[in-house]
Amino acid sequence: MIVVVVTVLLAVAAGVLLERRAGPRVARPARVWIVRTMLWVLMPFVAYVSMARLHLTANVGIGIVVAGAALAATTTLMWWLTRGPLGLDRPTAGALMVCAVQVNTGFFGLPLCAALFSQAEFNQAVAYDVLISMPAFVFGSFTIGALFGTHGEDKRMGPHIAATLLRNPMLYAAIAGLLVPESWAPELLELPVRVAILATVPLGFMAVGITLADEAEEGALRIPPPLTRALAALIGVRMVLMPAIVLAFSLFVVKLPATYPLLAAMPSGVNTVLVAHRTGLDLRSAAGGTAWTTAIALVCVAAVALAQAVGLL
Repeated sequence: MIVVVVTVLLAVAAGVLLERRAGPRVARPARVWIVRTMLWVLMPFVAYVSMARLHLTANVGIGIVVAGAALAATTTLMWWLTRGPLGLDRPTAGALMVCAVQVNTGFFGLPLCAALFSQAEFNQAVAYDVLISMPAFVFGSFTIGALFGTHGEDKRMGPHIAATLLRNPMLYAAIAGLLVPESWAPELLELPVRVAILATVPLGFMAVGITLADEAEEGALRIPPPLTRALAALIGVRMVLMPAIVLAFSLFVVKLPATYPLLAAMPSGVNTVLVAHRTGLDLRSAAGGTAWTTAIALVCVAAVALAQAVGLL
């Protein structure tokens, strides 16, 4: 796990350095190339093989339902906190709600699962990413943005949501994987799948570094961002309450796949910034939420890796 942490830190630093030294004219096309490589090459391959080799069980199905319900509940709680006790304006509240609903299971959670769990458990993690995180981004994030952002009057938002879903090749790869027999994704592809998902760590977090540096340059993000009451509430809801719900259900009701509590604890995804730009949500809150939750996740993973190294775990 420590290798994952070091890779993330180096990749973010490389992205920041590229944006600062080469400027947006170079960094932004590089980010587009990185995202397209992951979206059109690496992740569809991972989704197809993993879904084809996934053994659907009642526990997987129940886990998806529980995780979806927990995500909806925690996002609703974030809405109540931001609009009630915290008294935030609509664009800021919406940005924090998007940070709560949009989780980085793809570029952070799946590599961790690949490093920590068996191939069968990793396949279950991919199902979580496809069936929970993808719809949460496409439907949840953009719907929140349309309702709370300053661009909410944009009538093109509905078609944009549909286009975002229909143009996602990972969706079609996952559907194809579910429809074909397991023999169409032979066991010899399991190692390339792990290599592909681990390759998303440096690529994905280099894109994160470029994005954060870009937002900092435009004044939307301070480095480090101040830890406000609102961001503290987001951290508690996103990284404590959400995994606690999934873990409690797994411990006391029905045993869920081992990867699901870990995926439920993942930080906010960098796509929160994309949604904020597109819908007029508060960019400072979106970028700050992504930065803080990612930093905390890295510290937690590093602490666990260190404890394992010295024999405490």
